[in-house]
Amino acid sequence: MIAPVKLSKKELAEQQEIALFQQREDSRRIRLYSPDTWKKIENWGRESGNLSQHLQNYCFTIAGRLRKGMKFEGFEISNGARVLDIVTELSPQLLEIAETQAITNEKQYPKLEVTPEVLKEAVLWDKKNKKLKTISYTFLAELSNGKKHLTDQNKKIASWNIEILQKCGFEYKPQMVEAEMAS
Repeated sequence: MIAPVKLSKKELAEQQEIALFQQREDSRRIRLYSPDTWKKIENWGRESGNLSQHLQNYCFTIAGRLRKGMKFEGFEISNGARVLDIVTELSPQLLEIAETQAITNEKQYPKLEVTPEVLKEAVLWDKKNKKLKTISYTFLAELSNGKKHLTDQNKKIASWNIEILQKCGFEYKPQMVEAEMAS
């Protein structure tokens, strides 16, 4: 039996720093892809049999964490990087297609800054088209009329609802709010 080699404190600190750097790099690489892309990777892995059920579950978890803006755990980062390595090796076109679709979606639905004007127009639009759930509509209405404050958390939730409206056809036109308020 061979005795393990003891590392000096300096060597141990260097190894820990390298591992931390690698973890940050893998986390950045995971965040490059949208939650929808991770869902496509999960489906590809299931259909092709190239990803185990374990790795498919990590794709699902990563997509959820990205959607909610949450931090990753260490094991999620390492397994996410492993999944990306497998996809890069076996089906690189999947990542290329996902990247081009993400760019197209971003152009199609520009991210709107949550302001009182945008909120008022979104509320007016949803009042006519009724696409949001009642609780979401009420939340936006309370933000737009000042019953709730525009905190960072409330802006984040409002932006999610506005994204839903954009996918249903909502477009922000500043003149619409002014015309509705004048009447």
